[in-house]
Amino acid sequence: MILSGRVVNISRTRIDFGFNALDNLHKMLLSQEYRKSRIFILVDPNTGKHCLPVLAKACPGLDSASVFEIEGEETSKSLVTAQKIWIELLAAQADRQSLLINLGGGVVTDMGGFVAAGLKRGIAYINIPTSLMGMVDAAIGGKTGVNLHNLKNQVGFFHSPSAIFIDPRFLKTLPEVHLRSGFAEVIKSALVGDPVLWRKILGKGASTILALETSDKFWQDMILKTVVFKNRICCQDFREKKLRKILNFGHTIGHALESLSMATDQNTLLHGDAVALGMIAETWLSHMKAGLSETEAIGIISFLRAGYQAQADVVKDSFKITGSSYDSIYDLLLHDKKNKDGQILFTLLQAAGKPRVSMRAGREEIVSALDKLFE
Repeated sequence: MILSGRVVNISRTRIDFGFNALDNLHKMLLSQEYRKSRIFILVDPNTGKHCLPVLAKACPGLDSASVFEIEGEETSKSLVTAQKIWIELLAAQADRQSLLINLGGGVVTDMGGFVAAGLKRGIAYINIPTSLMGMVDAAIGGKTGVNLHNLKNQVGFFHSPSAIFIDPRFLKTLPEVHLRSGFAEVIKSALVGDPVLWRKILGKGASTILALETSDKFWQDMILKTVVFKNRICCQDFREKKLRKILNFGHTIGHALESLSMATDQNTLLHGDAVALGMIAETWLSHMKAGLSETEAIGIISFLRAGYQAQADVVKDSFKITGSSYDSIYDLLLHDKKNKDGQILFTLLQAAGKPRVSMRAGREEIVSALDKLFE
């Protein structure tokens, strides 16, 4: 892994982080391995407008690459979209030696990785995440997936990118709501794996951090630490047999809320916001099931409410959630990929930095956690 010009050999995938990342991409594309590859680029409308010109300037040879565009919304992560891209790639004479560059947020990198994994039984791809969510989570680790019948990531592959180039300058193009969404994954990583970083985040406060410029050193340090942490976990447990499951904290209930949103006309809940709400509920579940002290649980929940209470209120009001409407959420939880033998499994916290995986919770306990979220 190359981090701000330093090489760290811990990854099956090259990761280049820093303001010269795209210059290093240019050098890579000029290497013998990629010089003769037919190159394609996947974008969404925003990255096609704001980020593609930056990429083209840094890598002049890409001006002849074919560009495909998808919507950057979660609804784009579908087999229908994948089929559309596959057909376009075949029409453009893509072969097994082709290279797909995914320039965008989590939807683009998820979708592009899925497409690359499926075409010709797997072609090479490079991720250039342009959102905070993509930089700290979605672009890293080689998990690709699409949604099926409004259920999150039900179809997918493990297929590692050849490289990931993270240029923090792209964060300047990010709307505030997407910065807040991506920040939830930074919080999650700190809670499960970096208690020192968590204490720094807790001490500074959510509103203060979100008000900082993304070029601020605090932001750069948080992003870098989160990238290194996720990459290390994925290297040790690529296919998510055990250790990688710690990254699922907040995602079991979070994905259920996200699926609930996708099933409605509103479809307004961003992935990171859903994870933040999931962490509120699963923090209380951690207190009930995993030995997390009430004092620490209240501290985590209070921090998350400071940044995401408005999203909890929107979900409660938009989807008319009451104690009697938890059935729909519980039914969605039954479809979670981590479940085993009909039991709903969670990653919970014994303390910050001490996650516990594959913990079972019954319906009454889950209801109590949802009550805490929506109180």
